[in-house]
Amino acid sequence: MVADEEQRNQDLNVEEELLQDSDCCGNGCTNCILDHKPRPSKRVLLAGKRNVILSYTKFRLLRRETLVESKSESGGQVLLLHFGHAPEETEAEDTVLDIPPGHHVMLRIGSLLRPYSPYWSDFLAREFRILVKLQAGGPMSRHLATVQPNDLLEFRGPIGQYTHDPKTAKCIYILAQGVAIAPTLPLVRQVLENEEDMSRVWHLVCARDLQHVYFREELLEFVQYWNYRSCLYLPHQQCDSIACQDAGYCAPECFHFRRSLRYKETAKVARLDASGLATYLNPSIPGQRVLIVAGDSTFQKAMAQMATQSLALDPANVYLL
Repeated sequence: MVADEEQRNQDLNVEEELLQDSDCCGNGCTNCILDHKPRPSKRVLLAGKRNVILSYTKFRLLRRETLVESKSESGGQVLLLHFGHAPEETEAEDTVLDIPPGHHVMLRIGSLLRPYSPYWSDFLAREFRILVKLQAGGPMSRHLATVQPNDLLEFRGPIGQYTHDPKTAKCIYILAQGVAIAPTLPLVRQVLENEEDMSRVWHLVCARDLQHVYFREELLEFVQYWNYRSCLYLPHQQCDSIACQDAGYCAPECFHFRRSLRYKETAKVARLDASGLATYLNPSIPGQRVLIVAGDSTFQKAMAQMATQSLALDPANVYLL
């Protein structure tokens, strides 16, 4: 056992030595691989196996599903991609795949590097899934638009800094924008699926309209838990009624909009702003306040600044995915 641990430490040291500036994608990621080097987690060490993704390794595309966006939405498509580890013939089989909630993996195609945050992974089967929004003219998007099942791609990770201690009850505010709702799902699950975790979760999802709210079924499952609350913010929700077409959006009392909501599903035809955030501040609920923001850099910066004031947060407890 001691010899195995020494070997794992040696492997980690080698991987860190091989980490170069070229491993950074250059997009200014909040959790840059140069700042948060992939390391074996306690879970991996307890399993006595190696995390297969600590260095660039090949994964096979097992399933590809295309979600078509509305014509007014740039990019056109959102892809659901399911990958499985494709071991080399000489590779040892005592490996696992550990991607903790809130962490991302780096995809490498040639000289192109892009980070993606899995919304699901399987520790023993060594599989994971990501949601990708194709950007018009984006170099990586051009590659991903053509990938098909059985194609091999290289990933490395996990990269990130967020950790959750279930022993300490917290008030966790999770703000998600568009497809970035995907990596917030594991963050919610790790709280709700632990019966001993007394933390509370507020899940605030910002999307164009109901059509662009992904994983609605999962959100409806979460709302069955006592310590979970969610709200959809849909500033461009618009039905076919004459009044809403003239206004350019649905009124809060719109019958067609309200009828489209599911049981226990809460939504507002508005943008999430400072006053809206302040309504979730309840000083009577104990626990450390934690904020997690998932979205593009503009959304992250604006929401982090706004929420820090509206929710009386310590900036040290703000995490950007």
